[in-house]
Amino acid sequence: MNETVYTPTSSFAEELAAIPGGEAVNKCIQCGICTASCAVARYSDEYRPRQLIQKILLGEREEVLKSTLPWLCMTCRLCEERCQEGVSPAEIFHAVRILAAREGHVPQSFRHVVSALIRDGWLLNDSYTDFEEDDREDLGLNTELGWNNEFLKRIKKLIPLEESE
Repeated sequence: MNETVYTPTSSFAEELAAIPGGEAVNKCIQCGICTASCAVARYSDEYRPRQLIQKILLGEREEVLKSTLPWLCMTCRLCEERCQEGVSPAEIFHAVRILAAREGHVPQSFRHVVSALIRDGWLLNDSYTDFEEDDREDLGLNTELGWNNEFLKRIKKLIPLEESE
């Protein structure tokens, strides 16, 4: 793996490089193969991994941390497999999300998902209907799913979220 660091870089890039997963940000040569291979970018006009890394390298800290774009990475790692410089945008965006969360910049849609998990025990609680219960019964499966609410109680203590979601 090539250890060459390319410029430009920024204090924001250095800050991310200190977070596990963000170490390789300064190795990006802005070739764009990450964007060309990205499954999300294929369906989005806004999500472009190369451009997001460019903003990091240029030090556009507040714009990146307040953006929802780093949260859209689905961590399929196609970008990482194709990058010839050993850069993993998925890991870099994970580091961005860690830093954004520390500073309270978690997109509302993700807060809703976590709130639904805490409230219901799973994301699809409303979709579990009598039909599914009947199907489970027909298949000889237990209809009582026995969710482990202890885990959710621990999360609820650690993460203050909206209760009324």
